[in-house]
Formats: sequence, C-alpha cells, structure tokens
Amino acid sequence: MSVGQELRTVGQGLESLGVEDFDLKSEGEGYFVLGIPRDRKRSAQTDRVESRAWTSRVYGAWRDLTGQSPLDRKTSEPGPDVLRILFTPEGLLRLEVAGIVKRNPESPGVPDPARLGQILRMVGEELDAQSGRLLEVRKRRRWISFDYSTDSDAHVAEEWKISELVEHWLEAFRKRRERAEIVERELIRRERASRAGAQR
Repeated sequence: MSVGQELRTVGQGLESLGVEDFDLKSEGEGYFVLGIPRDRKRSAQTDRVESRAWTSRVYGAWRDLTGQSPLDRKTSEPGPDVLRILFTPEGLLRLEVAGIVKRNPESPGVPDPARLGQILRMVGEELDAQSGRLLEVRKRRRWISFDYSTDSDAHVAEEWKISELVEHWLEAFRKRRERAEIVERELIRRERASRAGAQR
C-alpha cells in the first residue's frame, strides 16, 4: 500500500475506536498511536461502571479489528485517558480487507473530507507526492501537523488547519484529474489516427 492508503486505513481504525485527537509515529513497518477517545476527552469524570463498560467495548473493537486481544501487547493497553495502539503491517492489511468488505458498492465514491480516515489519507498522499518518509503526525481539534524526511535527509514539518488541508487536497485532486483527462484524450487521438492510417 502507498502511505496514503496505509494512513487512510489507520484513520479508519482510529475512527472505529472513537479516537478524536492523537499522536502517531512511524514504528518500523507500522504505526504507533497515542489516541484520546472522544468520549474520554469530553467527560474525564466517569464512574467506574461506565469506565469498565467503555474499556470492554474498546477491547471488543480491538479484537474485531486486529484479531488479537489488546493485552497481547503492552503498547496497546488503554490508560485512564489514552489508548496506546500499534498498527502492524498485518493488522493494516486486515483492516484494509475489512474496509473493502464493508464499503457500499452503490455509494457515489465521494470521500467525506471530515472523516479521520480521509484526513490521514490527505497527509499520506502529500507524503507520497513529496517522496517523504513519515516521522510523526499530531492532530488536535481542527489542526493537524506532520513531520517527514526527504530523500536528501531534509527534515520537513508542516502544520495545517484541517479545512485548509482539505482545500489543498481538492485542488491537487482536480489537477491530477485534469492531467489524466489530457492523457486520455491524447491516447484516444493517437488511436484514431492509427486506425485512420491503417485504413488507407
């Protein structure tokens, strides 16, 4: 998978766990995330019964997503207000397959730019375009920042308001589509010219 595809899959996994803000680091061939779930962030004072039920739901979601217990790895044990999650290459592949199965074939195919999976996809596609190697991503409310290194070992840090990142991605998507349409028209023109030459 490209970095864009991997990060989209990570984002979808975080969405399913209710994560809103997070710190993500590249960890070998995978990603390590410290995530703050939406419910925990907005109500830090929960009683023990609710806390146990919430933890049970998180454990169940983790088992559904990865096929393993959260207790299998110390890094994936939830703390009082923070989830620690390791996305391995194998886990990413399972999440990607599960996502493909769940997709509605009748959906219009227009991604929702407000979804965490799509936001991380935008970051990944920016890295793919720059041939960058991801170091870290941080999301806080309406802001996202990411650090990466380039082939020349330069360290690049970017910070975006998410709405501006969406606009940037849409503009890049429009340009890519225009280039693809130009190439397609040129191929059609050449094919027609070739057919006309063969008929002479």
